[in-house]
Amino acid sequence: MRRSELPLNPDGSIYHLSMRPDQAASRCLLVGDPQRVELAKPFFSKILHEGAHREFRWLTGLYEGQLLSVIGTGIGPDNTEIALLELEALHNIDLSRGLPFPTRKKLYLLRIGTSGLLQSRTPVGTVVFTDWAIGIDPLPYFYENFTDEELSTAFQTYWARHKPTKLPWYGVHSSPAFKALSEKVRWEGNFVRGGTYSAPGFYGPQGRSLVGKVQHADIPALMAGFSYQGQVIQNIEMEAAALLGLARSLGHEAAAMCLGIAQREEGAFAYTNGGPSIQELMRRLLHLGLEWLCRVK
Repeated sequence: MRRSELPLNPDGSIYHLSMRPDQAASRCLLVGDPQRVELAKPFFSKILHEGAHREFRWLTGLYEGQLLSVIGTGIGPDNTEIALLELEALHNIDLSRGLPFPTRKKLYLLRIGTSGLLQSRTPVGTVVFTDWAIGIDPLPYFYENFTDEELSTAFQTYWARHKPTKLPWYGVHSSPAFKALSEKVRWEGNFVRGGTYSAPGFYGPQGRSLVGKVQHADIPALMAGFSYQGQVIQNIEMEAAALLGLARSLGHEAAAMCLGIAQREEGAFAYTNGGPSIQELMRRLLHLGLEWLCRVK
């Protein structure tokens, strides 16, 4: 590969993450908000490496004797693509020569984030495990084997029944290895499984209208009304579909698990009932995510 195809920093680290191959674990917690990296830090018995570049922040250390990385990727499918492809390069490409290694290493990637809840009577503070996700970003046009055809067709058919505007919806599933863990989860609180809508923006694409006219203001209700194989779409966020599709394309294991901090139907945001704080729930969820990364096979 020419250097313009695989850019490196002067110290040999990869361009955006600013990590070197010896600093990256193959089991990674992707946390979106870079501040959550610091929230996860106390769970590690030893921190081996830390770094930050632009909106990316990360650490690698030992948790229960296992080498794990926590990476704050920022917001959206574009940042998710950068983080995942650079992790792919760190593990499966000889950066000095720009050539792939003869044997590929599988990565285990778990997103821990926040989301808006779609189903009525699902309270703020609920944790949603994404069994499958619906996305609309352009990444499937640039990677092979990105989407699940049956799920994609099912949602496109559903959308066409309600809207005249044809949009490039796609569907993709979480890794079976992570799904198996979600079936036996121990969580003190409300925990649900189902679909996730990964929006390409926070306001209009999620049906929020602050200024001007939003074309699909009813999108939360439309998403909440879709079901697939007995499951409904439980939440809205912005990264799960991109992560799952890229992992599928590259042959890695990936999943997403998000804390619900907004109830879209009720109009509620964050806690109003005197329960644990959002930060405390996120701290617990990060701990659970680290446990899962140690156990997933």
